[in-house]
Amino acid sequence: MPKILLAQAKPKLLDKSSNLRTMERYIKSTYNKGCDLVLFPELFLTGYFTREHTKSLAEDLHGSSICHIQAMSRHYGVKLVFGFPEKKDGRLYNSACFIDEKGEILGTYQKVHLWDEESKYFEAGTDFPVWDTNIGKIGIMICYDTEFPESARSLAVQGAEIILAPTANMTPFQHVQQLFIQSRAAENQVFVATTNQIGQEESTLFFGESAAADPYGEMLAKAGGQEQELVIEMDLGLIRKARSYPFYMKDRRPEHYKMKTENNETVI
Repeated sequence: MPKILLAQAKPKLLDKSSNLRTMERYIKSTYNKGCDLVLFPELFLTGYFTREHTKSLAEDLHGSSICHIQAMSRHYGVKLVFGFPEKKDGRLYNSACFIDEKGEILGTYQKVHLWDEESKYFEAGTDFPVWDTNIGKIGIMICYDTEFPESARSLAVQGAEIILAPTANMTPFQHVQQLFIQSRAAENQVFVATTNQIGQEESTLFFGESAAADPYGEMLAKAGGQEQELVIEMDLGLIRKARSYPFYMKDRRPEHYKMKTENNETVI
């Protein structure tokens, strides 16, 4: 039964060294609590509002910070997912990196749905990968992605059992965050967990309330607005039980999901 630690914390803006120390504290706690994986918030390595510093702070998968995180993961023997500005093929992405308990990079996910001014600094991703691990099939979506049902559905139809969502969600969207966590879990009959940032950057307040929902859409746990860690146990057998009746994946009829745009173009 997978155990995942949600690391709700405040990164120090533009200070990767400080944030790496914070990450190590939570990675060590993940090990001490017997958890398999720790999930950090969106862009946790650098803080959210990197703006004109984004390019200089971004790293590829051979970057010094990424290598340091790999070493921590390997030392403590835990998996982790964390947000960072990724440099890839000459472009910058708002990404999440997935590292296994041996310190090996399983891959990265590049945020598909960019929020507000993110498109000034990042390119949009184009794919929703799923990783088959020894604790289940895992997919990732980042913050604003959760508000689009197609994101989680794209992962679920590929077999994802656990969907992780690193987030930097701000007031006044508290009710929306909980609503979408539960909706994405229930409509796909999977586990969904999000870790949100806390604290203030510029005039924006990140409200926390990290949470997880089971395949019925029931909340498993929910944090408050302060620094906190939540341990979530996920009984993957609940997925099979939830899908015994009804089974949304089986009963889908995608051949009929066509819509007309205002220009009378057909889209799926």
